[in-house]
Amino acid sequence: MEARPIRVLLVDDDLSFLRSLEVLLTDARGLEIVAKATSGAEALAAATRAEPDVAVIDVLMPLMSGIECAHLLQERYPKVRVILISGSIFEDRRPHPDERGTDAYIEKSEVPERLQATILALAAETTAASSGRTQA
Repeated sequence: MEARPIRVLLVDDDLSFLRSLEVLLTDARGLEIVAKATSGAEALAAATRAEPDVAVIDVLMPLMSGIECAHLLQERYPKVRVILISGSIFEDRRPHPDERGTDAYIEKSEVPERLQATILALAAETTAASSGRTQA
């Protein structure tokens, strides 16, 4: 019996980058894109419907930042793992690790090489933690 695919929510206000994330992950074995959103509010609504395992969220978005969206998502759905992504070249626009409070952070330039592996690693950690709790 094959394992259930990892359910992924993609969030970025840049439509072309959002499409590139989708293309990158569409044929990835073991992953299923269950929703896409272009804002924090859309992401929170999508998470309610789609029940993702992992959310990939852009840091710099208008109205609600990716960090704020990530915190609200984790408050409402504690089991969702969050990966923040950012394309900012300016050090002062990048989130400090203490303010992130998320599971992972990837620069947009590193997304093609690291995103799929990061999603799989976070899901594996979650599965290991869950099975450890059930057996205890």
